[in-house]
Parts: sequence; structure tokens; C-alpha cells
Amino acid sequence: MPTLKDYRIVAIPLNRKPIISFLKDIPPVPKGASIRILGQRPSVGSETEWIERLRENPSISELLWRDHPETYLTETTTDRLLPVEYLREDEGYLIRNLGGWSPVYFGLIEADASDWDSDPLLSEAVPLTSYKNDIQYFGPDSNIVKSRLEKEFGTRDIQAVTSAVIRLHEWRLSKNFARSSVDMMNYADLLFTELVSQGELTMSTENYPAIPRVLLIDELMGQHVRIELARREFVANKNSKAAAEISGWQKEYKNNHGLSLILKGEYVMGRQRRSTVLIAEKLNFVAKQPGAEPFHEAKLNANTHKGSPENWPVITGNGEIVTSCGRMRLIIEQGLIIQLNHIFGHKIQCISSLGFIIEPFVSGPTLQEYLLKDPSRLTPDLYSYILIHQLICEEIGVENGDWHSANFIILESEKSPVFNNEARIVHIDWGAARPLKDDELTTKLKQERLDQVKNIAFSFHDEEMATTVQKIHGEITSNKKQMIKLRNLATTIVNQNSTS
Repeated sequence: MPTLKDYRIVAIPLNRKPIISFLKDIPPVPKGASIRILGQRPSVGSETEWIERLRENPSISELLWRDHPETYLTETTTDRLLPVEYLREDEGYLIRNLGGWSPVYFGLIEADASDWDSDPLLSEAVPLTSYKNDIQYFGPDSNIVKSRLEKEFGTRDIQAVTSAVIRLHEWRLSKNFARSSVDMMNYADLLFTELVSQGELTMSTENYPAIPRVLLIDELMGQHVRIELARREFVANKNSKAAAEISGWQKEYKNNHGLSLILKGEYVMGRQRRSTVLIAEKLNFVAKQPGAEPFHEAKLNANTHKGSPENWPVITGNGEIVTSCGRMRLIIEQGLIIQLNHIFGHKIQCISSLGFIIEPFVSGPTLQEYLLKDPSRLTPDLYSYILIHQLICEEIGVENGDWHSANFIILESEKSPVFNNEARIVHIDWGAARPLKDDELTTKLKQERLDQVKNIAFSFHDEEMATTVQKIHGEITSNKKQMIKLRNLATTIVNQNSTS
């Protein structure tokens, strides 16, 4: 009889003594229990199977097969659950509590039954739900994908789309895309050149159609993820020479082409949410792919540890995993994130079939960098500009729930259309936004959502700045005349953009 799999959705408080001791000194050879988790991208083996399935049945259903959570499963060990350099470079990573946001790992783990009690990290895991052989998930809608083929790929012909996918994967195999770190970097170079110069892959051949730009962007993003994961493995294994070679290549690309990758492949509450971001200045786009994660909400002050409150995840949506394509489906169906970006003049393109967003590249410091460089810039007007974002969310029926100073970009060369004395601000990450339910539209809950904005204070990792933010927040939100003015302004902005 086949062995039943035991997939568990868990929360692991990383600030517990056994875990801190376990992760304190990580040797080059893994010491933790073997586990399987959801990676940020499908495995190479899964993508190989995907191509064979497309050859046999070039259909929408097979195009979307790659998005099943099982294609994302990757093997690791518990001592490598977090990138080792996080722990080596930030002594407070496992112990810092920022207003209740202590580090709680959240996600799917599969492990042998005996390891849940014996492994130092797994033994601290709190199970939230579990699956047996089948991972329950929320994925793409084939009808939505079919209706958007021309918008996303430039053709309504699914046969042409699948042929382009097959052509790209045959090309990647011919370039030794994953044989060594040097080969991986060479392949990424070739992909970047194809996108910049519109090379051979953008031309049709006798046997294959041209490869659409979105496929090349998806492939470039995936290859940079492989390269970054290789670098992290070299760092963990203390192979400093190999890690430095990749780091040097990444820095060269960033300096010469403005191309860089932000990989948040793990979800740690209070630290980062799972996502991949490919920033391509020369190509004038930013590609963002959410990670597959369980439907959930954060319960504030759910636990207490050593006298400090801790926010913990609470499973929603029947405990299903929402995949990257599933997240695009929700964004398209709800239309709210698209509307939010439109209101603030930041147009995005959702790729329903591949599970990522393409948006224009914008240049400037983050709000975090902008204020830490000169704290005097934190004025009531500037903070009111931030509050307007929440009030507009409220106006269209959205809760953001993720107010972070690194999510705001300051365009110093442009004036704000809202506050004349301020530079224009663009919010670049509405990934945590969700539609409000009817029973959430009470005065009390509206006030709570408004007060969530002051959580931005903790994202500066600076006590003085955090105190100033909370002080200004209190002064503005307690001023009834000022709040009426701001709410009216939010209504005006929404009305103007809904008819434009």
C-alpha cells in the first residue's frame, strides 16, 4: 500500500529557546529533519512533465497544470527553512517583537511522523490544518484564462500559446539552463538579451510561433530565482567562493541594467510575506509573483510570550492553499487591486495563466529610505498622504492590512496631485488587500482599519521614528475636522478616477 502523505499547515514561533539554540550555529552539512515545503516556483522536474503534457494535449487545462501546489514541492531540511544569512546578518531576527509582530513561520510542511516530535523546530510547530494525499487549493479559472489569451499572449489560439511554451523549453534545454551556476547565469544573460533586443525567440519559425513577451518575462524571473537559491545554498554550505561569484554577477546586473531580484520564498509574520519581485529598469517593468500560501488572516495579540503579545495566522477559506494563479484570479474577479493602482496612476497587467503581475518601473527611494535619511521630512502633510491611501481603500471597500514603509516609492521629481507641497508617492504592493464584507463596515471596524496604518511605524526598525509616526497618527486621526477633510478628498479622488 502507498504511504499516506501528511501535509500540515503550521505556525512555528521562531523565538522559542529550542529553535534559537537549534538555528544559532548552522554547519555546512544540514542537521535538521528532511521536509518538503512549497517552493516559490515549480520544480524543474514538474516543468519537464508540464511540457510533455502540453505536447499530448495542447489545452487550457494543461497550460494551467503547472500551477498545482504539488508542482511547487521542494525538499529541504528544518535548519535550512530560513535563509541562513538572515540569521547570521541579523542577530535580532528571531527575537525582535515589533508591536506584536514576532517571527512566526507560516506555511505547508510535509515530514515523517516521527520527526514532528523529535526535531527541535518541528516540535514547536502548531498545526492549523492538514491534508492527507491531496493538497486542497484554490487555483485559476480556465474560463478567465481563455477569455484573456489575446490580452496576455497576443493570440486567442491555445495551440499557438502551448507551442510557444514548448519552443521556449526546448531552447532552455539547449542552453544548459540548470547544469551549473555558471550555466544558469549564462542562460539568464541570453534571456535578458532576447528581451532587450527582441532576438531569435521573438521571431516565428517554420515549426514554431514567436514566443510572447510574457513567457520570456516568466522564464527570466524563474531563472533568477534558481540562481538566487543556488547562492543561498552556497552561503549555507559555507562555499564562499561560489556564493561570491553569483553575488558579483547579481551586483553587476543591478549596476549595469537596473535588474535585480527580491525573493521572499518563505512567510515569516512580522518579517516578510512570500513573493518574488523581478525589477527590470532597462526593460521598464517590475514583475511580481505571489507565493502559494494558505488563505488566512492575522489575529492580533493572539498569544503572549514573555509578557509580549504575538500576532498569529488564522486559517480561512476552508484551509485551502491559494496559488499564484489563484491569487491572480481573485485580483481579476474582484477588480479592487487593479482599481487601486488605477486610482493612483499606476497601471498593472495581471497574467492569469502564469500567476504574476507586470507593472511599470518607477524610480525613487522607498518611504523607509526617504525618512530615515532625513526624519524631518515626516510632516503631518506627508502622513496625511499615507492616510489617504487607507481612506481610498475604505471608500472602495478594501482592507489592505499590510502597511509597510518599504511599499511606498517617493517620486521626488514629480509633484503630488493630492498634496501640493509633497512629492508624488506610489504604493507598489497591494498584495495583501482583500474585499471587505458587509458586516465589517461598522464605525468601530473602520476606526480599527484606520489605526492599522500606524503599524507602518514598526517597519522603520527605528524607535524614535516609530514614536513620531504614532504621535502624528494620533494627532491627525483625533482631529475631526481634519478627518472630514481627508475623507472628502478620498471620495473626490475615487469619483474622479471611476469616470476617467
